Amino acid sequence: MERVPKAIVMTLATLMLAAWTAFGQAAPLAKNPNVAEGLAKIAVAGETDLPGHFYLSFVSSRNLIMLDGKGNIVWSKHEEQPKEGAETGWWDFKKHVVNGKIYYSYHDQTGAFDDFGLTGYAPGEWVILDEKFNEVKRITFEASEVTAKGAPLDGHDFLMLDLDHYILSGYIHDTVYNVPGYERGSKVVYSYLQEVDRGKVVWEWKSIDYPELYSLSQTEAVASANDFANEKTDAPDYAHFNAMRLDAQGHLICSFRHLDSILCLDRTRKSDQILWKLSGDGDEFGLAASQKTSGQHYVTLNDGWISVFDNNNLRNATRVDSFAVDTDRRQVVAVRSFAFPGKFSYACGSVQILPGDLYVIGWGWAVRDPECMSVYDFAKGKKLLSVTLDDPQDITYRCVYYD
Repeated sequence: MERVPKAIVMTLATLMLAAWTAFGQAAPLAKNPNVAEGLAKIAVAGETDLPGHFYLSFVSSRNLIMLDGKGNIVWSKHEEQPKEGAETGWWDFKKHVVNGKIYYSYHDQTGAFDDFGLTGYAPGEWVILDEKFNEVKRITFEASEVTAKGAPLDGHDFLMLDLDHYILSGYIHDTVYNVPGYERGSKVVYSYLQEVDRGKVVWEWKSIDYPELYSLSQTEAVASANDFANEKTDAPDYAHFNAMRLDAQGHLICSFRHLDSILCLDRTRKSDQILWKLSGDGDEFGLAASQKTSGQHYVTLNDGWISVFDNNNLRNATRVDSFAVDTDRRQVVAVRSFAFPGKFSYACGSVQILPGDLYVIGWGWAVRDPECMSVYDFAKGKKLLSVTLDDPQDITYRCVYYD
């Protein structure tokens, strides 16, 4: 076969491009190897100069997306649902640096476990990846007085201290007999935290060990959260743990959505583990009603500030709240709150405050627009980056940043 001259090949390519344009179609582009086949579609506007990456995870679809500071997809992962009609998600995609090594993790709601009929519970396994995104291990609960080895974890949060030392969270469905007024028994879903070191349970916390929390349960996010009579549900999720951080003393600072509260838990104790409560009906710091959170998600610690993504279900107006507190005197030193007119996230979401007064906000279950992530420069009063979902129903769990 006679070889076609290079000049003619170029001309043919130009004619093909013209033909595509004439038919009103874009010329075919090479597939981006960083975009997994079937991946949820997003649109990015604006950019940042941040050197790290944004990590996006989804509530009811099996998608993970990593963006660079300019908003380009640099890695992603997608799988179809394990069975038709399922809506299992991959939650809480994040980065860990342990002893100089990089790991990644996410929660896999496998679909193999009972979710007690709760929309806010994703039972499954935690997946650890190495720096090249190869799966290293899967983690479930170890055996304890309330869990069998291999029992499912909840997907809300996970702290990895090293490859074999971590703090896990879960929800336990059981009948309890210490709810005031319901001594004959009440079925509840309670929050359970388990610290595991080299396969051994070294610390645990159960919300049912603190009956004073039952009366602090709120209902603006979920109406049946305090249905201890079990009239409408046999699984009232009265506390609903959803986030944790370690403070400088090694205590756990935890968010409990249905208590409207942040609790500090002492990891050195086996009893009397609650050191203080911030916000909610059990608030110990004298917050005004307008300063209290409502159905909040996520918690971070920055330069003496405790910051939360306040879904603010009570007022349907999501905001970011930060508290500087004197825990010894149980006093609030200062409160900062940023409102976003027209914005409301019913559940999920996240906020991180970066140097330079940059705020990375994941909007979670945003009900008024398809924006899933924003980066604000509050010092300059402008939005730097915005990510929107092609399918607003495919909501993100968290959108977070790591260097």
